[in-house]
Amino acid sequence: MVIDVQDELLYTSQIKSAAVHLQRFLVCLFGILAYVDLVHFFYFESFSFAFNLWFISISILLSIFWLLIKATIASPYNNTFNLDALCQFICLVLGCILGFGVFNLHHYVNIDTPNMTLNHLIILSGILIFSTSTISILYLSNRFRYFLFLFIPFITPCILYKFIFFTPLSTYYQFTFNFIFLFIIICAFIVHRYHTQLSLLSFKNNKFSLQETQLTQDKNQLGLNLKNAVEKSNQMQNELLLHNQLLEQKVKERIYDIKQINDRLENHQANLAFAHETAGINSWLWNIEKRSIEIFDTKSKILFNHISENEVQFESLIHPDDLDNYQKLMRQHLRGKTERFEARYRIKRDQQWCWIQDTGKVVARHPMSYKPLRMVGIHRDIQKEKTDQEQLKLAANVFEHVAEGVFVLDNNLCYLEVNPYFEKLTSYHQSDLLGKHLFDITVNTKKEILSQHFDVTKKLIADGEYDAELQIEFLTGKVLTLWVHINAVTDEKNKIINYIGIITDLTERKKQEQRVSYLENYDLLTDLPNRFYFNLQLHHYLTDPNDSIQNLAVIRINIDRFRSFNEFVSTQAGDILLQKTAQRLRHSCPDALLISYLNNDDFAIIYKYGQNKKNIQQIAKKILEAFESPFVIQNNEHFISTSIGIALYPEHGRQIDTLNSHAEQALAEAKSLGGNTAYFYTNKNTRLFHQGVNLEGDLRQALKNKELLVYYQPKICTKTEKVYGFEALIRWQHPKLGLLTPDIFLPIAEESSLITEIGRFVLFETCKQIRIWQDLNFDYLRISVNVVAQQIHRGELIHDIDQALELYNVSGDMLELEITESSLIAKSENVLTLLQQVKHRHISISLDDFGTGYSSLAYLINYPIDTLKIDKLFIAKIEQEKDQAIVSAIIAMGKAMGLSIVAEGVETIEQINFLKKHDCHILQGYYYSKPLTAQECIDYLSKFKLASVYRS
Repeated sequence: MVIDVQDELLYTSQIKSAAVHLQRFLVCLFGILAYVDLVHFFYFESFSFAFNLWFISISILLSIFWLLIKATIASPYNNTFNLDALCQFICLVLGCILGFGVFNLHHYVNIDTPNMTLNHLIILSGILIFSTSTISILYLSNRFRYFLFLFIPFITPCILYKFIFFTPLSTYYQFTFNFIFLFIIICAFIVHRYHTQLSLLSFKNNKFSLQETQLTQDKNQLGLNLKNAVEKSNQMQNELLLHNQLLEQKVKERIYDIKQINDRLENHQANLAFAHETAGINSWLWNIEKRSIEIFDTKSKILFNHISENEVQFESLIHPDDLDNYQKLMRQHLRGKTERFEARYRIKRDQQWCWIQDTGKVVARHPMSYKPLRMVGIHRDIQKEKTDQEQLKLAANVFEHVAEGVFVLDNNLCYLEVNPYFEKLTSYHQSDLLGKHLFDITVNTKKEILSQHFDVTKKLIADGEYDAELQIEFLTGKVLTLWVHINAVTDEKNKIINYIGIITDLTERKKQEQRVSYLENYDLLTDLPNRFYFNLQLHHYLTDPNDSIQNLAVIRINIDRFRSFNEFVSTQAGDILLQKTAQRLRHSCPDALLISYLNNDDFAIIYKYGQNKKNIQQIAKKILEAFESPFVIQNNEHFISTSIGIALYPEHGRQIDTLNSHAEQALAEAKSLGGNTAYFYTNKNTRLFHQGVNLEGDLRQALKNKELLVYYQPKICTKTEKVYGFEALIRWQHPKLGLLTPDIFLPIAEESSLITEIGRFVLFETCKQIRIWQDLNFDYLRISVNVVAQQIHRGELIHDIDQALELYNVSGDMLELEITESSLIAKSENVLTLLQQVKHRHISISLDDFGTGYSSLAYLINYPIDTLKIDKLFIAKIEQEKDQAIVSAIIAMGKAMGLSIVAEGVETIEQINFLKKHDCHILQGYYYSKPLTAQECIDYLSKFKLASVYRS
């Protein structure tokens, strides 16, 4: 590292020196050029334009280079590398220009000067070359690179010149100049070596000179420091003698003081021992420096003496729960943060934990480090005091926080003390109660209350105890149901001195009992008896021997399309409808034995009738008429109808379950007739009803046993009469009942989560079939799959779609989802997000059964619908003018909105002609084909060519 620094300094010194020499070289070179120009001018007495132009140019460059070097050396941002590069550049440029000057003399100057011979040119160029080479050796050889950058370009024309002229003179010229050039290079190299050695010697001399100067300065400074140290030592010796004299005097004074202190200390110690013995206090001494603890009794006898080399083991006697606090307080005092150490903690004594009060103080610290050396203190046994204190605290805490009213009376039944909960119960402040009689805060104007007060007083005087449930009305207006318990407190002579009472608030419990009874038997929304109370009363009417009822009618009432109303309007409106329905039933059936709300949209009525059941028919008619007027809900009129099912006792059954079941079967039959009607039970309904009940269990097994099948009904393009695609339809191959259509089992599935599982099955089976058809080169079939509201709202549909498409490697544009209008009603924001996700997968969306529900154009605007599917009810009655108008309007509207139009249920040629006339895009129905199995579809497709997917 030292050698590198030395080389760096030497290199820097050489560069700066070479730059200064280069400036001098430029000045000398200008003189040589001026001399050559004067020789040419005066000797040949002629003017050469080329030579003069070259002279002027190189003179200007010499001036610029001289100034540039000077500015670079003087610049504060100058560095050695930049200065070296600049000097090399200047030497190279000057070498090239001088070489050009030699070339100029030989080829242009003789043209302007006719009397100039070759010898003249050689002499003139020789003056220029040898003069310049000489000063180059003097000023540039200390940096040999500078010399070469100048000399090589400078002599290059001379070297080239010998290959051009071949006269004897040229041969002589060649030999002479070659010798001179070689001599110049050798001289320059020798001078360069000399300069390098001289620079190194100069650098070393300067370094040695600086070191000698530094050594001289260090020697002078060392002598000065030694002189100061001697003077300071003498001064300290004088001060030490003075301090020794003062210390001897202080020691004498201290000895006298210590004697006086010892006398006083003996007196204080005697007094302290007496005080400790009287107060039951033990003292202790902790020698921190020697790591020892001594504990003394009241007579200064050592009870505990322990010495440890590592740590004080006294802490092992302290209770673990108190040890952290003990150590914390002790550390604070030892560090001087507290004036004294005070702590209460438990210590083990005779294998038991006893509470002590400990107080101590550090009495000696190290004079330099301030570390504690010795500590003294006292401790007192406070076990009994602590026990009594905790018992009092517990009693006070119980008295203050117990969730019952507690009061203390004197022997005259006047208040002495009450707890906060008693104040809260009675709404009296303690200050308002003290001194008042027990019954002064209650209402005493009623006779039964006065009698009650008399009984309480009599019981307390006689037995010293009272225990009973009372309803008390306070003067504050509060009426409470309380459980009151009062006991007498006697002294040692068995004389009553106080009464202690406890009151428990039973008011809320009584209300809860009443509320529970109401909730068990009534519905909160409709304020009607619930199913439990309905069955309880029906059982009572059927079994009570004291009741003279001979004929009963169980009437089941169900609101038609209540679920759709809930979805279309709101659940809040549905609740209002249930309340208004209950009101109308009360008004229309004032003579009913019981009107009950069972659940959902089901109501039930128990009626007593005579021998003629026409009375029940009139009642049913009256109920239906009660619902003819519209319901005004949320400022809108809604026309609501009901379905009624009736079972009679004893004609249709004598048991509760039988009557309820038969009434429910009759209700189901009424709903199957379209609703808004009443239906009496008949025996033929029994088989169908039980069949429906059993189907749900069978349907669950069907999913496991793979009894469900997917059929496909073709869709035909009206323009090409080719197969556009299929609609996937579910069928059930029941092991006992045979092939069942969806209208039999899907309503059951929709009442449970089975509909979602069935929908998932159809989706996967359809994607699987698309894959099979594509492998058979049926590549452009679009298959429609029906999706119900439950699938959409459960949040699993997108996952199922992605899984099915990925599993069978099917593109989304081969799939179409058919949704109903009811699916779009609830949670519209969630539905919109889901449909947008479906569209991102290139899956088409079709609005099924358009026009049959609560149709709204907002669906077509707000939701990404691709296809409208006209319900088969309109197609079936298309010969009627109104239905024709509806179908025409749907087609026109759909086309205007850029939607595809599909008509389902096409069965006649007249329907086809009408739909083609109005440019309906896709037709589907039994006219073309019934729903087919997958294999039948392949046979069907082989008879037709596939239609291209229609794009409107």
